Amino acid sequence: MDILFLLVLVLHILGAICGLGATFASPFIMKGARNVRTATYAHAVNARIEKLAKMGSITLLVTGLIMAIIHPYLFTTGWYIVSIILYILTQPIVAYFIPKHTKTLVSILATAKDDELPSEYIQVMKKIAPLTVTTQVLLVILVVFMVFKPF
Repeated sequence: MDILFLLVLVLHILGAICGLGATFASPFIMKGARNVRTATYAHAVNARIEKLAKMGSITLLVTGLIMAIIHPYLFTTGWYIVSIILYILTQPIVAYFIPKHTKTLVSILATAKDDELPSEYIQVMKKIAPLTVTTQVLLVILVVFMVFKPF
């Protein structure tokens, strides 16, 4: 049973690397966009990275639950329960709110007349920024709980 747990833990860590790494990389890719051409390219790269983030996120959830099934005491620990709550809180942001704004950004770029970023694009990017920061803060807290298991 311990070998199985360790294998699932390795998958869990790999899922974290894929999911969280992609989540933290995405804003940096988008900030590099200085005109319509580079913004369009950044969105294309982000779309591919988003697939990796989704796979990692699903892997995190599934493996986290499997580990708790293997060791049911995890369901009674505070850090585990709070980690699941934080995970659930991040999901609407990364699965609905940010993608909704991203679709708006892509449509703005598609109708842009020249290579300068339209003001509407910049306004929507400013709406995404607090969502991104919130997600990143929640995920850092989640990782701290999983690593240090404070309670």
